[in-house]
Amino acid sequence: MLRLAVRMLLGEPARWMGVVLGVFFCTFLITHLLSMFSGMMERSYAIISDIPEADIWVMDPAVEYVDEPFGLPPTAMDRVRGVEGVSWALPLYTGSQRARMTSGALRPLLVIGVDDATLVGAPRDLTEGSLDDLRLSGGVIVDQASAEGLLRVPLHPQARLPGWQPPQVTDETRPLGVGDELLVNDQRLQVVGVAKLTPRFMARPVVYTTYSRAVDISPRQRNLLSFVLVKAAEGKAPSEVARAIDARTGLRARTHEEFAGDTYWYYVRTTGVVARMGLMVGIGIAVGVSVSSLLLYLFTIDNERFYATFKALGATNATIASMIAVQAVVCGATGYGLGVGTSSVIGTFVKTDAMPYILTAWTLLFTGVAVLVVCVVSAVLSAMRVFRLDPASVFNK
Repeated sequence: MLRLAVRMLLGEPARWMGVVLGVFFCTFLITHLLSMFSGMMERSYAIISDIPEADIWVMDPAVEYVDEPFGLPPTAMDRVRGVEGVSWALPLYTGSQRARMTSGALRPLLVIGVDDATLVGAPRDLTEGSLDDLRLSGGVIVDQASAEGLLRVPLHPQARLPGWQPPQVTDETRPLGVGDELLVNDQRLQVVGVAKLTPRFMARPVVYTTYSRAVDISPRQRNLLSFVLVKAAEGKAPSEVARAIDARTGLRARTHEEFAGDTYWYYVRTTGVVARMGLMVGIGIAVGVSVSSLLLYLFTIDNERFYATFKALGATNATIASMIAVQAVVCGATGYGLGVGTSSVIGTFVKTDAMPYILTAWTLLFTGVAVLVVCVVSAVLSAMRVFRLDPASVFNK
């Protein structure tokens, strides 16, 4: 009977493909939206991802995520170094600044200061310049995306004259490169390198420099140490060392993975991205349910005479229900496969910094559950129609 149900379904290609199309649109919308959401939210902890050398991040106990540090006293690093299981502990500064470009325009910056001696935390994938030049007077490294976008400079800069001059915002520009200058807090910085970084959740330029220089150009305040980067000693689990730092110093210590998760879930809780994404996913499910249920229901009505014949020959409601369920599963599985495959192909070829795409196992699982809901609703509506069917009606036609 189940094989007969599949043959009935495939015998009407137009109706069958209609049901599959409904499931396909549902699957594609959900898979693509969730994959774009995953790609976008992965950027929320890009700073952490770009510093793989650190096993543990130590911060003020009130800090919830990486983009909002609170200054630690200078003694914090020495206290962390005194904890058993710490191989090394180095400073990291992160702070927002404003830069005046050679065009006269102002741009917000995220300034990251890394340890002067080891340069741990500085980007390694440089497209221009040298990492060692970061130690030169006023040396900074900028991210490639910003150098080619927000930090572009005039192709023909105007002469510097005394007094105020209007910004060159309409002139022809070129990407910021090695040798160009930025003015930050009235201090002149020189670009010594351009690096390729992980795309950020917040679109603002990122500038790397040494820790001492970052402190030098920052506005005056008492504590400027944002984080202490820690490497666990060989043979020590980072989670155990982090708990030891918590207990010994009273500071908050999180492993690389834990702090990335903290930042991820902070943005999930506090931004409207999840609500908007949930609305779009709900629309996808509604489209799948409405289109697939309607077309499978119409298919069932068109084949009422066959179902009436089966019931007249002794088929039970359970048998009829299993036939309709198999039809729904065939349509659902076909639509699911086509939807996931199409989303993967489009996501792979269209993926850019502006269009992130990461297909995860959780996305496939959630989409599968959504398709299962579509199949169940479609099958139940069609089965209820057949259950109420009078077997004697076959003799009246």
